[in-house]
Amino acid sequence: MNRGAGRYGMLLLVLAVIGMAGCVSKKDVNYLHDPALSNTAKLFENQKFEYRIQVNDVLSIRVIGLNEEESRFFNVIQSQGGNGFNDVDLYVNGFSVDKVGQVALPNVGRVKVQGLTVGEAQEVVQRKISEQFAYATVILKLVSYRISVLGDVSRPGYYTVYNNQINLLEALALAGGPNEYANKEKITLMRPSDRGTQAVLVNLNQLDVLSSEYYFLLPNDVVYVPTLRARSGRLNLELLSIFITSISAAVLLLTFARSLNN
Repeated sequence: MNRGAGRYGMLLLVLAVIGMAGCVSKKDVNYLHDPALSNTAKLFENQKFEYRIQVNDVLSIRVIGLNEEESRFFNVIQSQGGNGFNDVDLYVNGFSVDKVGQVALPNVGRVKVQGLTVGEAQEVVQRKISEQFAYATVILKLVSYRISVLGDVSRPGYYTVYNNQINLLEALALAGGPNEYANKEKITLMRPSDRGTQAVLVNLNQLDVLSSEYYFLLPNDVVYVPTLRARSGRLNLELLSIFITSISAAVLLLTFARSLNN
């Protein structure tokens, strides 16, 4: 083997090593990696925190047991299509929490709901309604429960939650799941509050996330899924493969030309 062929082989070896650096391990692709997990069930106790109503939240407050005239003050007017209520109906006809944490109810006045859970707010409104209307039953729901999933997922966007409870894995499932080269070890969760926005990294490769206080999402949470560095490495590898093919063709042509001259 001549010196040129040896140098060419060395070049291919170096390029192969560079390409291997862009490979993705199973640990990077799979969720909840734990070699110690066996067929025996393992319990991860939840640390779910109930959401407490904040300023600018929108509440749907229905009052059952009123006559037709009184019912119009509280209950959402059904859309003209007659097929139930849509998000716009609920939002426009809902009760917004003002800057001092109150909702204004017809014939009842202002009721403080900021800082209460949805269940606690329903009890407070029920007591206020019962003072004005006998045999009335209040049903209170949080209309503005939305989350956003961004980054390297199939369907990034914001999603409305109707059961007032969703965890991180369910949110990613709504968005079609992370793509092949999504970095599940460094998912960023951004959570707004009265004091600002809290940001934390969540590692979905570890089973401990199931007992984390950030496993269950709250309204207005934003989940961002970054991309692994290996993705850019693979793109570079594809360019390198084209380059290697070109070099190989050039070397073959050069070798063939030299053989003809000899």
